[in-house]
Amino acid sequence: MIYLISIIVIIAILLGVYYMNIGISKVQLEELTHRQQINEHSNRDLDEWEYYLGKLFGKPFGTKKLIDKYGEPFEDFMRANHPNHDSRIFAKYKKYKQKKSS
Repeated sequence: MIYLISIIVIIAILLGVYYMNIGISKVQLEELTHRQQINEHSNRDLDEWEYYLGKLFGKPFGTKKLIDKYGEPFEDFMRANHPNHDSRIFAKYKKYKQKKSS
C-alpha cells in the first residue's frame, strides 16, 4: 500500500513540474506578446521568443492551444523585425501551421 501511495505521489509531482514549466513559458510569452503590441522591443526578444516557443514544441502534450495562441504574434514579430533570420523554431511553427491547416 505504501508503494502505491509513493508511486502516485511521484507521478503527481512530475506532472506538477511539467505543467509549471508550461505555465512559466505561457507567462513569458504573454509578456513578449504584450511588449510587441505596444512596440516596445529589446535586443533579447528574439532569443526569448525562440526559447519559450521551443520549450512548448518540446513538450509531448498540453501545448497545442498555447502554440496556436502565441505562434501568430511570433510570426508577426519575425516578419516585422527579423525577416532574413533563419530560425529553427520559426520553421517548426510554419510546418505545424501548414500541417494543421491541411
